[in-house]
Amino acid sequence: MLGAGLALCALPARADEADMLAAIARDFDAEELQPGRIEITMPEFSDSGQSVPMDLYVPADMTPEDHPRVVRVYAARNPRPRVIALYFTPACGEAWVSTRVRLDSFQDVVAVAEMADGETFRAVRRVNVTYGACEEAVANNQFPLGWQPKIRISTPDQVAPGEIFTVRTIINHPMETGLRYNSSGLLIPVRIVERFSCRIGGEEVFGAKLEPAIASNPYLAFKLRLDESADLEFEWLDTTGEVYRRSARVEVG
Repeated sequence: MLGAGLALCALPARADEADMLAAIARDFDAEELQPGRIEITMPEFSDSGQSVPMDLYVPADMTPEDHPRVVRVYAARNPRPRVIALYFTPACGEAWVSTRVRLDSFQDVVAVAEMADGETFRAVRRVNVTYGACEEAVANNQFPLGWQPKIRISTPDQVAPGEIFTVRTIINHPMETGLRYNSSGLLIPVRIVERFSCRIGGEEVFGAKLEPAIASNPYLAFKLRLDESADLEFEWLDTTGEVYRRSARVEVG
């Protein structure tokens, strides 16, 4: 049984550098990217690839002319090369994000940024993983009838005008990868939170497209800057089409 389980777990093939470069070329319509000013903070060594912390930072003035429109992250040796796409606006105040990712083995994590002026550049971080993110081959039902996620949001109650502050969110979602099997040996379909959005007055100020490489119970922390009091509207989109919404009030004064 153990041997069969390990065989099932090993069935999904890893991507390779060619797959990753092809994904980057499709996403950015660029054959070659130069190194640039992206800071990737990750542990050099991780015993488990199930949940590896990752912080990203792009130095920018965060004006309409100088901010990253999108930062995309790739992992060359995961079953799928795409990890997450992050969408910034000047309202973020700082192009910084913290999250947790799944890595299937030791590999290079690559971040590519596209700035408001069209400039595109990359950064690379090598992470050594002892045990990859391949979960148990036979999975229990993680979505019983009536299942609803629990969501937590952390924001300051009050900030000064123009102050840059941190928003932290977490949703307890299993992020089923589509790479595991049920007790009958059938592949379990992908079910993840695939889109996150933070809006003010209906306009997105920060967003993210999540892939199965984001760790279960997706955590996202990011920055915002307000000039006046606002209701922050949060939205998580499930692959089932279900949408989970919350809000938080931040006073400026």
